[in-house]
Amino acid sequence: MKSNYKQQPGFTLPELLVTMAVVTTLATGGTSTMTWLIQENRMIAEINRFVTVLQLARNESVKRASRIVLCPSADGENCGTSREWNSGWILFRSNDRERDADEPLIQRGASLQTGIELHASNHRKRIIYQQDGSSGGSNSSFTFCDSHGKAKPRVICLSNTGRPRLTRTRCNGKPIDCSTYI
Repeated sequence: MKSNYKQQPGFTLPELLVTMAVVTTLATGGTSTMTWLIQENRMIAEINRFVTVLQLARNESVKRASRIVLCPSADGENCGTSREWNSGWILFRSNDRERDADEPLIQRGASLQTGIELHASNHRKRIIYQQDGSSGGSNSSFTFCDSHGKAKPRVICLSNTGRPRLTRTRCNGKPIDCSTYI
């Protein structure tokens, strides 16, 4: 007697289990890669934002032939009393390194994205650009760290001529150690 049933194409249980294991493995690996990529892009965005404000400060000092001050600011109006750059910064023209009521802001920088930390060398509270575009004082560095440990740390080296330079090591060529800031 001949059966009227046609054999249905499909997976056997072992084939289905192997396929599910492969998909799960790929999804898990892809998730960690995606998390790394997102945090790496956040880090790069914050670094670019800070380099841009350094270049703007330098250009404004030459263009306006005056002293331009970049300092950390939590309120977006006045220089903070701490050396904490994570909460934002302000850029303004000044004669006395402090922002007075009659000195308009050139730019206001918002807080850094969650998980990104900015540490200034020598606990630098201000960067003062002179009329010639120099940053006055000694060379300094700004270290960007990921508190989650996913993105690679980077350093902006600021020469006393006012030129920022990005590096994956400390300015002296030694490795970056973000654990020293925690």
